Amino acid sequence: MELTAFTDYSLRVLMYLAREEGLQSSIDELAEYYGVSRHHIAKISGRLAKAGYLKNSRGKNGGVSLALPPEDINLAEVVRCTEPHFNLVECFSSEESSCLLNNCCRLKGILYGARAQFFKHLQKYTLADAVAGGWPKDELSSQTH
Repeated sequence: MELTAFTDYSLRVLMYLAREEGLQSSIDELAEYYGVSRHHIAKISGRLAKAGYLKNSRGKNGGVSLALPPEDINLAEVVRCTEPHFNLVECFSSEESSCLLNNCCRLKGILYGARAQFFKHLQKYTLADAVAGGWPKDELSSQTH
């Protein structure tokens, strides 16, 4: 199983903003920091704002910031919000499945259980847990706010 780049960078954007209370960052700053396109970060920020994790402000000093405290942002919920699906195998999507073993296969149930355990584990953690211990000191001083 592999998370999409969209989810990976969604988590990274949240972690970046969680490193300091009240931190606001521009889309350009985030894109440059992570070395990805501005368009990709803008799309991520839009989705996270729509889900209530980020707030956007426009204008000269505009940018994005966390809409909730890091302790209130659950990692499992973020992943569910940003991943298009969790079809670990083709047969998880019944309309797209062409598997000839569908009627006798028990693997699907085993993988459903694995997926459930993945989310059960993630459900225990918040964004605050993901950035516990702080951000490397040299990173904080080199970034603009």
